[in-house]
Amino acid sequence: MNIICPFCDSTNVEKIEIKEIIKVPFCDNVVISHPTFRCSNCEEEGDFDNSLDKALTIAIDKANNMSALSLMEELSHNGITMTYLEKALRLPFRTTSRWKRGEISHSALALLRIIRVSPRLLEVADDNFSPEAIAKYQISRPLDFFEKNTTNPWVSLTLEQNLLGICFTGNILSSVPHSTVQEVKWETA
Repeated sequence: MNIICPFCDSTNVEKIEIKEIIKVPFCDNVVISHPTFRCSNCEEEGDFDNSLDKALTIAIDKANNMSALSLMEELSHNGITMTYLEKALRLPFRTTSRWKRGEISHSALALLRIIRVSPRLLEVADDNFSPEAIAKYQISRPLDFFEKNTTNPWVSLTLEQNLLGICFTGNILSSVPHSTVQEVKWETA
């Protein structure tokens, strides 16, 4: 079958192989090799036969499955069982088993990524998104940041005229040994 350049209608087209890197959050990048075409007359390049869509779909599905497995492994390693995840999110029984077998939607993968970034959201979901659980989660976010990124994290609370003031302080962790210590502080007004 002759490939025709969609820009100039020439059949003077050569097939070339291109390697691309697809970045996958919380997983190794995926390298995909796919054909593309270059017209010798007008020098345009592209997916003249629509084969790139097929190759990308296969590669992205494979990467998503790898990412889902990696995320579920990491959550389990951090003490979050898949049974608890299903219970907290009110998912049907054995949903995560299907995910492990590669039967995972893009929205389910996005959910796993969100939980990976903020696992405390499961506690909010498990408490049926109560205002108290939401408030506790919102207050815990800065403390989580300070606990992960500072030494000697400290929080102090003040209550004046029915307004809650919160102050987090700590010394920034440095990757350079024996470097200058910087104090960081975050306060609500």
